Amino acid sequence: IVVDVTAVFRVADGWLVYVRPWFREPRVPRPTNPENWEKEIYQAALQYERTGRISTRVDAGYIASPVGLGMMDTRPGVNPTIAPHMSYLQPMPWFESGSPRVGAIASTYPLGTQVTFSTGVWDARTAVVASAPTRTYVINKDGNPRATPVIVAGAGVTPTMGLRVGGAFAAGDYATGEELTVPEAEGRGFRLVNIEGEYAFGYTKVSGEVTRTEFDVMAGKAVARAWFLQAAHTLSPRWFVAGRQEGVSAPLFGVAGARRHFHMSEATLGYRLSHDLTLRTSFVARKAYTRSEWDQQAGASIVWTRRWW
Repeated sequence: IVVDVTAVFRVADGWLVYVRPWFREPRVPRPTNPENWEKEIYQAALQYERTGRISTRVDAGYIASPVGLGMMDTRPGVNPTIAPHMSYLQPMPWFESGSPRVGAIASTYPLGTQVTFSTGVWDARTAVVASAPTRTYVINKDGNPRATPVIVAGAGVTPTMGLRVGGAFAAGDYATGEELTVPEAEGRGFRLVNIEGEYAFGYTKVSGEVTRTEFDVMAGKAVARAWFLQAAHTLSPRWFVAGRQEGVSAPLFGVAGARRHFHMSEATLGYRLSHDLTLRTSFVARKAYTRSEWDQQAGASIVWTRRWW
């Protein structure tokens, strides 16, 4: 059982406070958790927004990662499929002994500040966050990374209505020296480059991204690559179809040039029962990093969403 709540409060003109608590009751109780329920907070921040010739927005607190177009699909009412971006949630296998596990790009909600500027033609953002976008950070979650400043910058251009192309860059440490099995004076650095795009035409929307992340290791560098492509098409006022293909190419520990791969494909058929209620059914095929076989899954979801004001 998962309870995922998003709450937004308007405190003054241009000022918002938002918080997103998350609760989960696992199928198998954990001895270390007598109450059984896992309690986390994904977002808790203050936002200021001003509209003008160059619109400005400032977010401060525990914010969504400034890198990753798939972060916009985390809420079930917005996600065109059922499953989230699993490449964001599944960490890569270890590629260096003594370093923490990371992802090529991760679904994360670090402490930080982001400033965004936008017009009808271009947008730009810069942020300083307390953990790398390759490490998952969630309030009240076990195993969160140690705080280390990371710089993120991004920009995009909208040459015509419905089309946007953008990119982002992030650099800093993905692990502090204290997090290594053998502590060192310096941590492990990384550099991430992300290219993303969206195109909406008629009753169809296509989006995708490519990410290349370079990790410093004791001897040289390890490079990971991630990507996804998804599309949604409205068949009628009530029916729609959607699909997503995503993958990660991860470096393999101790074997030069060898790599492991993660792949996932999902096909979804949706029906809008009402303005507030949406039904979905999906077929998923997934191959984990350490497996050669594909797993198949079928699922269904009911999503209820309503905005009161």
